[in-house]
Amino acid sequence: MAAPKAGHLERTAAEPRDKSLHTVTLAEVKEINEQIRLFRLELSTPLRFLPGQWLDVYVPGISKAGGYTITSSPSKARPSASSGDPGFVELAVQKSPDPPAAWLWQDPDTTIYAELRVRVGGSFVWPPPGVNIRGPPLRRAVFVAGGVGINPLMSMMSSLAEGPSVPFEVQVLYSLKDDGTRQAGRLLFLERIAGMFREGRLKGRLQLFLTGGEGGDGAVVCGEGDGDGKVPFCARRMTIDDVAAAVGNVAERRFTVTYVCGIPTMTDEFVRKLTESKGLGMEPHRVLCEKWW
Repeated sequence: MAAPKAGHLERTAAEPRDKSLHTVTLAEVKEINEQIRLFRLELSTPLRFLPGQWLDVYVPGISKAGGYTITSSPSKARPSASSGDPGFVELAVQKSPDPPAAWLWQDPDTTIYAELRVRVGGSFVWPPPGVNIRGPPLRRAVFVAGGVGINPLMSMMSSLAEGPSVPFEVQVLYSLKDDGTRQAGRLLFLERIAGMFREGRLKGRLQLFLTGGEGGDGAVVCGEGDGDGKVPFCARRMTIDDVAAAVGNVAERRFTVTYVCGIPTMTDEFVRKLTESKGLGMEPHRVLCEKWW
């Protein structure tokens, strides 16, 4: 008989987490597709966290917490001085039979305005621990995501895009399964990321890899226009060769940091080949990873 699957609290027992719980209100639910929903949690008090961290989320009537990464930037968790609106955090939650996720995936009419309790945790964060991004200066940040592995990277990119001109190049490699419709609004965060590059808030390149559906390579239209509003995609899985091209040659890798987040098999393979001396030979502290389950 197979051992029961470890829950979020068991998997993250060794991770740092805050001692205090915060009460939040489920203020908005938006369905991206049949498998992903966005949840906006309104705060009663400001919440401090680093881009990439997650929340222990306690929903009504269920004693065990679910773990969901914050996808908004830390600045959004503070009240707005201009409008007086309270701060919020955003979560992207995949449909699952896990009790906390199943509660969140009920009919929104039955859960909206419910009070939840949350606690911040996690060590997969920006800025990269152990890397001085100012001296010697960081020249490139590479974000590699498979599926909902985009979630922590979304918070990191959002935080970078809010600041003054980002002084280094940003490479994003995003692989996910599509239902064949090739609609940007059904591809988690694609329009948001494409907008950051299109508006010049991030400088570099977005590479999209889509599996599922029929046909070959093409482009997904983001926004109402065309031209710069089109994001080219490769109709295949992302490979380590794609990642290797993004991190650059031996000299460039010395000034690069790489974040990898996806399913365990993908994450383990990429991190191993990025850091092995027989592979790309990057310094281990410049390759950060997190796995989603």
